[in-house]
Amino acid sequence: MKIIKFIASFLLFLGIFVLMAWAIIKSNDQTCNHISVLINSSKNAQILTESDVLHALKTNHTEWKGKAIKEIDLASIHKVLAQENYIKTVEKVHFTGSKLQIEVTLFDILLEVQPKTGEKFLLDVDGTYLPYSPKVGNDVIVAQGAIPYNFQKKETISQDDYLLSELITIAMLIGEDTFYSELFKNLFVNDKQEIVLHPSVGNIPVLFGTMQDAQNKLKSLKYMYEDVLPYMNEDKYAQLDVRFKNRIVATKTKT
Repeated sequence: MKIIKFIASFLLFLGIFVLMAWAIIKSNDQTCNHISVLINSSKNAQILTESDVLHALKTNHTEWKGKAIKEIDLASIHKVLAQENYIKTVEKVHFTGSKLQIEVTLFDILLEVQPKTGEKFLLDVDGTYLPYSPKVGNDVIVAQGAIPYNFQKKETISQDDYLLSELITIAMLIGEDTFYSELFKNLFVNDKQEIVLHPSVGNIPVLFGTMQDAQNKLKSLKYMYEDVLPYMNEDKYAQLDVRFKNRIVATKTKT
């Protein structure tokens, strides 16, 4: 009886294995005519679209449409996409039936940097250099002025890039609060390598200095904009200075 059960189980297993093998062979003979592209992005999703992904595959002669599944090189597709500027990771390249499914995750772009000399570039939250794109959205803060850095392809900022690290840190702090992110869209670096905030409301720049005590500086600014500036004549002031602890100095316009 045990032998009969064993033989029956073996035949059942063998039958399932044969059916699965047949299904795989049959599937590989199918023609691929559909593709699904999923792009994961917390923001700036417009910087790389499904059309861009398909264009990259076409440009690199990685054909898929109308070809048998067994003729499509998934590893080659993965390699092409991994080389795209704004793709951080290629999550999946596989088939579901006859549909080719691709899933990628984009870099979380934080800053558009306009250096003193050289071309503009982008930085993600981890300090990865990315080439500039006119498709970058309004979520990205612009940093300009006396910034002595140039674009470094496929690299991340080093520990010596102190100024870029500070710009990234303040941009992240600004992005954590809707009040700040709507108010400060532009960072300027003066000749002393101090950071100046240019608000989108009003015309008084804020001399922020360094990132020392940055959170308290931002809290003071929030109080200033909500409870003080509405009652001030902004035309009389040229600058707000928050470099000093627990103090904001308003410099009057020279007459």
